[in-house]
Amino acid sequence: MTDTASAKETEGFYADLAAEFLQHYTRGPRFVAVTGVPESDPARAADLLAGALRDAGQRVRRSSIDGPTGADTFREHTVAPFLSEDGVLIAEGPGLLDSDFRGFWNFSVWIEHDPGRSPDWSFVSAGDHDRVGTARDVASVLMDDADIDRPRRLWADSC
Repeated sequence: MTDTASAKETEGFYADLAAEFLQHYTRGPRFVAVTGVPESDPARAADLLAGALRDAGQRVRRSSIDGPTGADTFREHTVAPFLSEDGVLIAEGPGLLDSDFRGFWNFSVWIEHDPGRSPDWSFVSAGDHDRVGTARDVASVLMDDADIDRPRRLWADSC
């Protein structure tokens, strides 16, 4: 695959995610979390999603969370100042789908990174569940970024 074809495929993937988000959340302050397994690259995914949303005419602000941040601190320093905006805040970092952060997000992306996954396989097993569900269980979108030029949507249907 040429670099141009790879770039178009990646761009199309994130344009589709942006369209899915905008189908449900069109205006006002909107909040998106991007996180995943330690081997994944949520910063890259958040940047590409932000670009796709900007291309769709949205005002976007990016925020990176490095290391443990309490929900109250996050609310005070990141969420509250954005509440008067008509735009999308995309935050990325570890722990953003933990139970104490879940109420912040309109939309969320969980990133797997499984180089051994067959390109023809797009399902992930549900795994163990806790009382409120795992971070992967509550994400709006599951994806795999093992091939950075060809991100893939994953499905974890429970049926």
